[in-house]
Order: sequence, then C-alpha cells, then structure tokens
Amino acid sequence: MNKPYIEPRFIAVEGAIGAGKTSLSQLLGQQYDARVLLENDEANPFIAKFYQDRESHA
Repeated sequence: MNKPYIEPRFIAVEGAIGAGKTSLSQLLGQQYDARVLLENDEANPFIAKFYQDRESHA
C-alpha cells in the first residue's frame, strides 16, 4: 500500500548559541518522522570567534 503524497513542508529553528535549537529540531524530527538538516558549524565564520571570546561575540 502506498502512502498518500504529502507536499513537503519546512520548519526553520533559529536562536542563540546554546539555546537548544538542535535538541528541539531532533524532537520535531522524531515527532513528525521528518528529516532534520543541521547547520554545518565549520562553514559558519562566527562560531570559532564565539568560542574564543564568548563575551565579545555573544
């Protein structure tokens, strides 16, 4: 038996570093049986600076 076609939908989650975006995204993915696409930290030029000096780059 085939599943009925469901038009793709997207949920974007954004927030401050350490706010729980990844955890929320994984919970949503489990709840809705959806694929979770996470940001590539290495491609984000702000992440390294944040971890070097959190106060200045928060």
